[in-house]
Amino acid sequence: MRLERKLKEEIDKRGISSEKLTRQLIAFVKGTPTLELDRIATINDGIKTIESIERSKLMNIYNIKQQDLVIYKFIPASGLASRMFKGLSEFYNTKTSNPMSQYFFNNLHKFPFYKDIIIEFNKVYPQIKKLDNLTNKLSFLNFILSSEHLNYQNTPKGLIRFHQYDIDNKSALEEQIDESVHYCVSKDQTVNIHFTVSPNYLKKFESSVKEYIESNYIDSGITFNISFSIQKSNTDTIAVNYDNTPFKDDNGNYVFRAGGHGALIENLNDLDADIVFIKNIDNVSHQNHMEETIKYKQILGGKLLSLQAKIHEFLKLIKDKSPELNIQEIRFFLIENFFINLSDEDCNEEYLFSLLNRPIRVCGMIKNQGDAGGGPFWIKKNCTESTLQIIEGAQIDKNNKEQLEILYQSTHFNPVDIVCSIKNFEGDKFDLTQFVDHDAVFVTDKSIGGRPVKGLELPGLWNGGMADWLSVFIEVPIETFNPVKTVTDLLSPMHQA
Repeated sequence: MRLERKLKEEIDKRGISSEKLTRQLIAFVKGTPTLELDRIATINDGIKTIESIERSKLMNIYNIKQQDLVIYKFIPASGLASRMFKGLSEFYNTKTSNPMSQYFFNNLHKFPFYKDIIIEFNKVYPQIKKLDNLTNKLSFLNFILSSEHLNYQNTPKGLIRFHQYDIDNKSALEEQIDESVHYCVSKDQTVNIHFTVSPNYLKKFESSVKEYIESNYIDSGITFNISFSIQKSNTDTIAVNYDNTPFKDDNGNYVFRAGGHGALIENLNDLDADIVFIKNIDNVSHQNHMEETIKYKQILGGKLLSLQAKIHEFLKLIKDKSPELNIQEIRFFLIENFFINLSDEDCNEEYLFSLLNRPIRVCGMIKNQGDAGGGPFWIKKNCTESTLQIIEGAQIDKNNKEQLEILYQSTHFNPVDIVCSIKNFEGDKFDLTQFVDHDAVFVTDKSIGGRPVKGLELPGLWNGGMADWLSVFIEVPIETFNPVKTVTDLLSPMHQA
């Protein structure tokens, strides 16, 4: 494919190869590929439950081993709070009250950021004594939302105050740090946390972390290794017109967009860790309600470590051609833990080695509460095989009634509660990009400067991005899942003292 010089310069600047650009353009022509659902994943058919005796055993395994390991917590944190404040923004723009705005103002004093901002608000609007009419309410929203003042709707969600305490209120970023101390203290009493952030807010994140650590943990005996990265430019994707030709803005420049959270497989790939916990920045609870979350992080971590130990043992036996190798033991292990039932033909050492020598993930799954988002399903791989995956609704053919029926029968939801093993049995890092289903992209409708375009998102980090990992899905309680999608979620019991 011959490229215009300007486009060639643009992809060279980003580190995008001509071949990768060509694949992107082909993906636009093909559209979002659909997967064929075989059936939903259910308890004992793709999802496992952990009984109380085993829970204690797994927690012990994790607590004993964790200080011999390099453990990381990986947190995507680039998202802005625009969706969180969307209902309030609509009220401000339309001057028409809606259920969110009514609930917000009726409970304003309960929000954790209220004490932090009311004094500053009174300095800017000293004439306003009560928020009891439309004009005063709009002035208050202007103060918290507009770029001239607090600019909350364009602030990263991680920097918003989420929880109220007697002495100080805490942001989602700070709660993630505090939570990590309970289960991520690893080798040399170090807590390793990696945040992926927007380049525009990198310095703000860095200064917020430095200030919080110095104020709260200076004499704790814990060493904090908190690092940041931004999405790599070579994971950007080109925007196209609706005829699939590259889009140019009003200045004649080609436009590239961030590739979505699937691009973060590159950032995850850069970590040098024995195990990695992954969770979203907004999924935190008030410290008064954190016990269940900590417990299940240890359970998931213990499950991963017990599986990892057995897999590494099998791999060493295969590599060494050991007479102690028992093929049927491996077969039973794969059925019992991964629901993989192998044919006699597949039960050979070469195939088993390739099957076992992969990154491992243990994923918490919660009972479906009607949340939007992905979930666990059995996907048809070929005429005789199915594979267990986390998929999004956008990957399903909405015109296929049978597929929709399977989708809507889903019993469990993916809360992004994942712990991973990203090194092989010899202690070397896997190249995680080799285990991605690169065809599992998403074509989306976007707008640039008021002009409609199509965008391309890379395979989701925990969807196609981990499609070829060894995956275990474990049911975890709803109390471990406390995202803040809208500002009024902060008034739910798990976010209140």
